[in-house]
Amino acid sequence: MNTTITRQDTIKAALYNQGVRLYTCKSSYPEYDAPLNLMGRTHYVDPETLKGFGARILNAGCAAGGLLYWLVESVKSRPDAGAYTRRAVIFDVFGEVVNERDTWHKDTRKAVAEALEFVRTFDAVKHTGDKLAARAKRDIETAKKTLAALRGR
Repeated sequence: MNTTITRQDTIKAALYNQGVRLYTCKSSYPEYDAPLNLMGRTHYVDPETLKGFGARILNAGCAAGGLLYWLVESVKSRPDAGAYTRRAVIFDVFGEVVNERDTWHKDTRKAVAEALEFVRTFDAVKHTGDKLAARAKRDIETAKKTLAALRGR
């Protein structure tokens, strides 16, 4: 029996302790799956936000064992341009965008390929570990200040 604990297992346990859930497939329809996964983490795919930008979710999915969520959106590349283009957007487990979004595609397949290539080359475990460590340090400082205030200092 292999009881080796991987770095990803450690990261997942730390996320659980922080109350952060991993991304999972909640629907086979991207326009439903994206909001269900990103709700509470970002307003990027809230109905009001999508409507405001005239955007639609064309494809989406979880990656890196649930540490990343990618989507391809159809949106106007320039507000004054009439044509819609596609772009890939990748979120970390905290709901923050981790890729540059300046690449526009006319074809959805190319945007999906770009998203999957980014996911393949991005070290989600290291990225998440670094952010968790920074978050824990902030929490420690906040706790120290709170205790000092309660003691009247």
